Amino acid sequence: MLTESEMNRNIVLLSDPNKITRQKALQSLCNDLKSALSTTDTDDHLQPPANIMESMLKILSDPAEKNRDLALTYISMYITKYCTDETNIDKMLASIMPALVQRLGMNDIIEPSEEIRLKSVSILFELCRIYPNSSKLALYLNEWVAILKRTIIDPYPEVRKLSCELTSKLAEKCRERFHLMSESLVKPIIETMKHQHAKVRVEAINALGNVVRYGNNKSVEESVSPLAQRFFDHTSTVRLAVINVIGIWMLELRDRYSYFHMMLPLLLTGYTDEIEEIREAADSLWWDVGLKYEKENEEDLKDQINFPRLPAKYPPNLTRPNLGCRELVKRNLIRILPAIRNDLTDWVVSGRIKASQLLAILVWQAEETITQHLEDTLQVCSKAIVDDEAIVREQVTQALTYIGYFVPIKTWFNLIRPHFEQTSSLGLLRLISPLLTGVTCEELIESQTILDQLLAMILKSEYTDNFQVTVQSELLRICQLLVDKCQQQLEPYAYRIFKCILSLLSIVENDELRQQCKQTLDALASKTFGSSSVNDLYKTYAHELFADLKQTSNDWLRSTRERFIFETFIMQAGKKQNHARIDKYKEIRISGASNRHFLKDIVDILRTVMNPERDPEVRNQCLLIIASLLQFIDEPDVNTEITPYLMVLINECILPNMQWKAGRTAGAIRATAIATLWSLFQAKSFSFQQCSSSTNDILLSVLGMLDDDDRLTRMNSCYVLQALFSNDDAIRTINNDRLHKAYPDLLKRLDDVNDDIRLAVCSTLNAYVHAFHGDFNVELYRSHLEDIAKVLLIHMDDQNTQVQNAVFDTIVQFATELQGASESFITEIRNVKHKHRNQNLCDTLIERIEQSN
Repeated sequence: MLTESEMNRNIVLLSDPNKITRQKALQSLCNDLKSALSTTDTDDHLQPPANIMESMLKILSDPAEKNRDLALTYISMYITKYCTDETNIDKMLASIMPALVQRLGMNDIIEPSEEIRLKSVSILFELCRIYPNSSKLALYLNEWVAILKRTIIDPYPEVRKLSCELTSKLAEKCRERFHLMSESLVKPIIETMKHQHAKVRVEAINALGNVVRYGNNKSVEESVSPLAQRFFDHTSTVRLAVINVIGIWMLELRDRYSYFHMMLPLLLTGYTDEIEEIREAADSLWWDVGLKYEKENEEDLKDQINFPRLPAKYPPNLTRPNLGCRELVKRNLIRILPAIRNDLTDWVVSGRIKASQLLAILVWQAEETITQHLEDTLQVCSKAIVDDEAIVREQVTQALTYIGYFVPIKTWFNLIRPHFEQTSSLGLLRLISPLLTGVTCEELIESQTILDQLLAMILKSEYTDNFQVTVQSELLRICQLLVDKCQQQLEPYAYRIFKCILSLLSIVENDELRQQCKQTLDALASKTFGSSSVNDLYKTYAHELFADLKQTSNDWLRSTRERFIFETFIMQAGKKQNHARIDKYKEIRISGASNRHFLKDIVDILRTVMNPERDPEVRNQCLLIIASLLQFIDEPDVNTEITPYLMVLINECILPNMQWKAGRTAGAIRATAIATLWSLFQAKSFSFQQCSSSTNDILLSVLGMLDDDDRLTRMNSCYVLQALFSNDDAIRTINNDRLHKAYPDLLKRLDDVNDDIRLAVCSTLNAYVHAFHGDFNVELYRSHLEDIAKVLLIHMDDQNTQVQNAVFDTIVQFATELQGASESFITEIRNVKHKHRNQNLCDTLIERIEQSN
């Protein structure tokens, strides 16, 4: 404990020129006061003289940082020890405020030390905390504000943080006069809200809340935008602070009615935060705001309070806001929506996300009030719903769903219909599904005209012919929604739904989407018609569908939608459910048998599109369809149905497409045509009597294909001719002269580059010999037989032993089956025997011919 003389001596030493001496004196005084704070016995301790504060405040300008620090330490302990009543605090404020303003409140902060600045602000905070008289505290408001304007933006984060806390405390204590000076603190606080430390940002937000709350409420206009930016903060405590500040403003602000339209969007944004605590805080504050508004405007809302009007339908899993909340949104919606619509098309992604989230919340809270602003809202939604960001699309879809619940279908449909008539965009199409979600089946069925127009809009060729997966998915989603919602009541409109799904199924390339199309057809069959099989659906609408297809079949091209529908119907009709898909051609074969019920319609369309002048790709695909139909000709039911149409298929569909034309596409069509004809001839139940009038035409067409560039086409031509020559019913309709003229084309194939074809044509020649009738005149055709013998003998000398043996058998057949032809062949053999590699084979051939005769 210092004696009075020692204390006075140390006080005098505070003015000593030597900084070490000043420091020792300060240290001694601090130690003395510290010991006084640690004891409860005040009688043993000497109270410092009144002039000690003046000396200590002078030390605040000391060049030595340590001395300034000790002086502030002493002042802090002195306040704790002796400033226990209002009088002492008044004296302390009167002396310390000018000194601290000089050190901290100038344009350039004079105090260089961060720790000393922090300690200075701590002393001010303590004085503000313990001073009970707010009126007298407000006398120094200019000084307080001068200091805080600088310390709030201090480079040291702790100084900023404590300054914001001090600002909040000062605003609360000096609330009656704080509005006179509050505006000058707003800008520094807003700048501090951007600080990199989250704790500093939180305190700055709280300080701004109190400055505006207890100060000039006009600062709301300046503060709202910076606060909105804090919703993009990565730290949840910062976002929670914004919600709490806005909530308190909406509850306590004196002029809050003038700024509801600015604050309301910020509070409602909290509903979409990823942190549950923030969502709950926003919901709780918003509910309280609504209740207070309802209470304050009880007279105006009396009718709605006494006679509440409940909506006929309400979105599931949502709690309806109280009347005050709904009225607040209703009265401020007109001032909020334009900004949201503008942000929804902004280039900044984060802004679009927040705008879309807020739109969904506002539509939910506004309920039927959104009708007044619906046209502009739907227009901007049609753009935002095709946004690149999935969350934007999701939130806009949610908003549209709420609109569907609250706005009558006639209202929103009449607003979007003119736009569908002018253009066909994905954005417009995506409006339909969420809007329909909130519509009941009864509303749809009652509005028959609307449902008719709706189906006409989505069945536009711009949509149904579109190969974009997004468009296809959206169309299918609408169909699924209508089927699930209306079920059996959808029957009058089911054909158009069926045709739309079939159209999608015909062009879709995505496997998942294709499976969804099939599932939707199953749902249509089961929910609308109560049928367990989708095949019944195909049977129900087959004739109606084919009638539509016939109207356009004259104009089909490879990209025509109706052509895809036609092929898909044949592929899918009667197909077993859950059957594995192998390839397109196999799919056709799987379902071909069931198409017997629609053969007349199918054949009528095939006759039209198989004209050789029509699109080659269409004809080629239709030939595959014909092949699929003919695959099942051996089945009794199919044979009975298809037999009357065989002549039409052969004469009008297959034969015209076997004619030679230049180009690869034409070659592919010929290959398909001959393969189809060959598959028909292979059928066990097929009889040439069924096509007896066309046998000569078939012969001429197939002979012309023996020279085709395609190997498989030449091979199938040989097979077809062999079948033709081997059938008694067929050869009866072909005279010998016509048969005789065919041999040059057949012999030419012996020169084929492919040995398999050479072997096949030998088999064909064998059948060809047997095709001649009994009145064959050898003398009339002797010169031709000699030519045949010469050509065959040349190929009997082939290096390939298989070809040698095959030609050997063919010569035997010619020499023995044609009466009187053996002599000519033996003569030719002997003439060329000496030229052959294997002369023994020639001798064997002569012996065989002689033995057969």
